Amino acid sequence: MKRTLIIILVVIVVIVFWAISVRNNLATAVAGINGKWGEVETQYERKKNLYDNIVATIKGAARNEDTTLIKIVQMRSRIPNIDQNNPQSINLANKGYDQLKSSINLTVESYPTLQTTGAFKDFQIQIEGTENRIAVAIRDWNSAITAYNQSLVTFPNNMIAGMFGYLPKPNYQSTEGAKDTKVNFD
Repeated sequence: MKRTLIIILVVIVVIVFWAISVRNNLATAVAGINGKWGEVETQYERKKNLYDNIVATIKGAARNEDTTLIKIVQMRSRIPNIDQNNPQSINLANKGYDQLKSSINLTVESYPTLQTTGAFKDFQIQIEGTENRIAVAIRDWNSAITAYNQSLVTFPNNMIAGMFGYLPKPNYQSTEGAKDTKVNFD
């Protein structure tokens, strides 16, 4: 009788420790899922900040390049038609050319290269890298959810999960309009 009681107590203790272990593993899995989702959110925040900053930089570069081009066109329009037989016309054209050259040099000194095209190319690279980071974070999150959900449906974990209220979690689903995301330079 004592021996049977001891065996029953040992079995109960083993079951209790096993149940605690399963519950702790499920709790750890939920924490892992939450951490993975935090990484997804971090990447989305990075994307928003990065895109806003890059778009603002490109807009500024484009405005400066527009100003430079307008100055060049205006200075060229001031250079009179050259009459090759008239020394005054040639001198006036040279003065206009010198002014244009000086204006361009000042512009180049304050903004050494026209960079909008390069900035757009860099932006495309940043978009690709950011989207890859987001995709990896979502994939990791979905993997954590899949592992968690699998542990919920396997016997005997499903009994413990049900007792402690652990429910399956859905995988990532994009928000409405996410497939139509556009970068706006207006």
